[in-house]
Parts: sequence; structure tokens; C-alpha cells
Amino acid sequence: MADTRTAVVDEYKQRTKETTLPVNRVVTSFDEPLRCMDGLLATYGAQASILVEDLNDKTQKVPAGTTEMFISAMSQMTRRSRAIRTMAFGEDMKNLSSYMVQSNSLAAFQPELIPTYTVRGSITQFDDNIAKKTADAGVTLGIASKNFLGFGGSKSTSINMLALDLTVVRSQDFSIVPGVNARNSAAILQEGTGVDGEAAVSKLGINYMTSFSKSDGKTVAVRNLVELSAIELMGKLNKVPYWKCLGVPSTQADVAAEIEDWNESMTGGEKLAFYIRHLTAMGLLADDGKPTDPEAFKTALREYFQALGLTYTGSFSLELMRAHFDADQNQILAKIEEARHPQWKLSLNLAPPNPSKPDVVGFQVAASLDSNVYCFLQDEAGTVARVYPNRWQKQSRIAAGQAIALPPPGQFEIKAHTSTPQSLQCFASQKNVDRNLGSSLGGADLTPITAVPNLASVRKVFATVAPDFVSTTIEFKGTGKSLVAEKREN
Repeated sequence: MADTRTAVVDEYKQRTKETTLPVNRVVTSFDEPLRCMDGLLATYGAQASILVEDLNDKTQKVPAGTTEMFISAMSQMTRRSRAIRTMAFGEDMKNLSSYMVQSNSLAAFQPELIPTYTVRGSITQFDDNIAKKTADAGVTLGIASKNFLGFGGSKSTSINMLALDLTVVRSQDFSIVPGVNARNSAAILQEGTGVDGEAAVSKLGINYMTSFSKSDGKTVAVRNLVELSAIELMGKLNKVPYWKCLGVPSTQADVAAEIEDWNESMTGGEKLAFYIRHLTAMGLLADDGKPTDPEAFKTALREYFQALGLTYTGSFSLELMRAHFDADQNQILAKIEEARHPQWKLSLNLAPPNPSKPDVVGFQVAASLDSNVYCFLQDEAGTVARVYPNRWQKQSRIAAGQAIALPPPGQFEIKAHTSTPQSLQCFASQKNVDRNLGSSLGGADLTPITAVPNLASVRKVFATVAPDFVSTTIEFKGTGKSLVAEKREN
């Protein structure tokens, strides 16, 4: 039987002037993107209320419950976040409305419960057989006699086009919300005798495909269009990065243009409310129903800039908005929390080697908080000596983030042994324990400490004089390119 699919797909491509088939991604539904949107709405502090109009089929060719599909998608999208209050009021609510009137209960019709927005739209397009090809074949035996036998077969491929248009309208004055709309279409490819088929939906450069049977092909395509459109519509309405849930990067041309449109279309007051909403959702601003304190907002915004890796300017720039949508907000919050409540850490790293002295090693030590630091070297013979503080670096106190070179340049050297490992261990304490250590260990800097046989014994002394200490160790051996160093956090 002849190949009917290739010719039809080629014709479809020619008519649409864009590549939609073959598709790039196979989906059975938009369940995961809807769940993803639920998380985004919560993360970005979205809040809205909508009324869903009857989403009818203007073509009269797709008998599907489009309105119910949209309401179902909204229910799934707000399962945890409860971010969008969706009202399902229409002609099919007569029984409930009548019951409420009879029971004198009009609570649902109070002014404060009027939804801010309404969603309207319809199935606006269904084109039959925009591309079609059929192949037939048959054989008849005994055609000259009264008794004959005949059989045949046919194969056909066709593509139908289905489109759904949705728009958000302000309930206050019935004006449309600019830019908050969804226009999506599906190419339905059916083959054979209609036993099977495929629907392809293209959005933001990503093509989605669903396989279906003849009996429910149109309905499955409509449901996918509705769910995709619900994600897009609520993402645009609440200005959350819905494209992440569709697997589209922010660098894609349509997404980049949309972010720029959002930034340019919002007034200064709207941008202020936008970032207040988000910073409140992150817990950086108090959610107590009171007006936001300007100084508290500036502090939170400064922290947000720094966590995003931006220089604080205080302005709501396009750069800030792009970084805002690109960032993983959970990671940003973790950075801010760490900056607010920094963990006490002591770092010890090898300094860059000196090619002219391959056997000499240097180190850099730093603490995340202001600390008193003490470093001890156990050489290849097992002898322990204090190398910091020393006669050139007399102060044990170092500031948070201050890197100390050890040994100090040009004063003394630490040489690595070719085969026997040595260990440098540094300790940090919140308090000055110089006098306590002097009493327990004795000895001057850079000279063997006879009071302890090894670094483990030094650690025991610290556990006594400064129980809250932190420490880190580097064990090293070899010279030049053969130098091997192993770091251990203690």
C-alpha cells in the first residue's frame, strides 16, 4: 500500500509555512506542567479571582465540554497553592442559583466576592482535511463467471486544524487585559480507517504530540489545548515564568520578548507592588496586612539583588526582572538565609605554587565569621609546632572573609616531604584563647611543642579551652607536580 503520510505531512508543512510535524515531544496530558504551575503560583505569591464564561464551540464541529475542561485544569493548577479563586457560574448553574434564592442565601453574590477577572473564549477554528491523501487497491477473481471473489484495501491520511482562543477581561469595566490571552492550535493527523491518529500542539517553539483513537481524537486534542492555554493564561495574568513548566528557556525569542513587554508595560507603582508581593511570598517582608515599611522593603530588595548576583541599584530594571524569572527561587531564599544567618566555617586552601621552589608549599586560611584562629603543623617526623599566630603575624583575631597567607611571604617556609605526609590543622574560636593555649601547650612559635605528641592531642586541648571551636586540616606530601593534598573538615 502506498505511503500516504509523507505526502500529507509535506503538504501541511507547505500550507502552514512552519515545522509542526514531526513533533519534538510526546505527551499524554499536561498533568506535570499543571502541577509545576501550582508550585510557581505559590512561589511567586500569585493571587487572583476569575469567573469562567461558557467556552463554546463556535465551529459547531467539536462537541466537547471545553468549559468543564478549563475548570478542571484550574482545579489541578491550584491544588496546593490556592492562588486563584475560580468561580464556575453559568447557565448550567441554574439549579444551585435557584436553591440559594429559595433558601435566602445570597452569600456568593456579595460585592466583595465579585471576581476580578473573567475568562472568555471559544473553539474558533476547525478545518477539515487541510491536507489529505488516499490510496486504494483491489483484486477480483473469476470476473467472467457468475461466482467470483473480490477483495480490496485502502489507506488514507488527513490533517485537521483545531484552534482555541482565550482572553482575560476585567470584570470592573469589561475591558480586556492587554497581553493576557492564549491562542493555540492543534494539527490532528489521522491515518488508516480512523483507528488511530496524532495531535500536534506547538507553543513557544516546542511541539507537543498526543496519540489517540478515532472515537476521542478531537476531544483529546481539545483537552490538551485547554490545559496548555490555562497554563499560559494564568502565567501571563499573574506574571510568573510559566514557560519553565513547558520546558522552554527564557532565552527563547518569544519568552525574552514577553519579559521585556512585562517590564515596559508596568508602571513604577505596579512594579513596586509586584516585587513587594514576591518578597512577601518569600518571607522577606512581613505578611501582616499592614502597609509595607519602606526601610524594610529596601533591606529585603538589597538582599534580593545580592542573592541574584546583581549590584544593588534600587531600580526595577529589565536586568532585575530577567534575573528574577531565571533564578531558582528556592536557591535564592537559601542564599539570603545563609547571608542573614551565616554558618561558622573555617577554610584552609593551598596557595598557588612557586615554580622556582617546587618543594615549598603555602596556604590561605579564612573564617566566615570574625574568629580567633590558631594553626599547627605536624611534620614528617611527627613533631608539632604552632605556625599561626607567629612572630610576624601576632594577632590571632581575623575578620570574617579575611584571607591570611601562611607562611607570611619572605618570613619562613613550609617544605613538603617527597614521600612522608605532613598535616596542617587550623582551629577557630569565637573567643580569644591565647592565654589558655599558652598554659596548656607552652612553647614559642615555630618550635616543637613537647606537651603534645600529635595533632589529635592538640584537638583535645581545644575541646577543653574552647568547646565551640571549628577546625579544618590539609594533609600533603610530594613536590612540584607530584604534590598531593587532601583536605579534611573536622
